[in-house]
Amino acid sequence: MGQVTKKLETAANIAVILAAAVFIVVAVRHYLGGKPNSARTIEVGEHLGLSNVNWASNNKNIVLALSTGCHFCTESAGFYRELTRQSKLWNVRTIAVLPQDADAAGSYLKNLNISVDEVRQANLPDIGIHGTPTVLWVTDQGVVQSVWNGKLPDNGEKEILAKIAH
Repeated sequence: MGQVTKKLETAANIAVILAAAVFIVVAVRHYLGGKPNSARTIEVGEHLGLSNVNWASNNKNIVLALSTGCHFCTESAGFYRELTRQSKLWNVRTIAVLPQDADAAGSYLKNLNISVDEVRQANLPDIGIHGTPTVLWVTDQGVVQSVWNGKLPDNGEKEILAKIAH
C-alpha cells in the first residue's frame, strides 16, 4: 500500500508543477507579449482598416459601428437619424459597420429608419472597435480624427453634429 501512496503523491506533485508551468507561460505571454491585433483599440491618427472603402470619394466620413443586439444602439436611433439627415446636408458620407451579415444589418437599420450611404459587415474587434455603439470621424485618407464610444450624452451628440457642419 505504501508504493501506491508514493506513486499517487509523485503524480500529484508532477501535476502541480505542470499546472504552475502553464500558468507562468500564459502570464508571461499576456504581460510581456503585447496585445494581439484583435485586442488593439482604434485611436485618433490611425487608419481605419475597413476593407474596400474608397475613402477618397468623400472628404468627410462618419462611421457608425453598431450591432443588432446592442440596446444602446437601438436607444440612440433618434440621434443616428438626425446625424444621417444632417450629414446629407453637409456632404458627409455615412457608413454603418455591423458584425452581422448585410441582410440583417440592412433590416435593422431600415426598422430604425436610419438611412446611411453604405452598410458594411466587419468583425469589429479586427478593426479596433470593441464596443457598440461607436462613432468615428474619418478623413478622405481613412485616418480617424475623432472617436466617440457608447451611448452619448446630449453634449456628445451636439459635438458630433457641430463637427459635421464645419
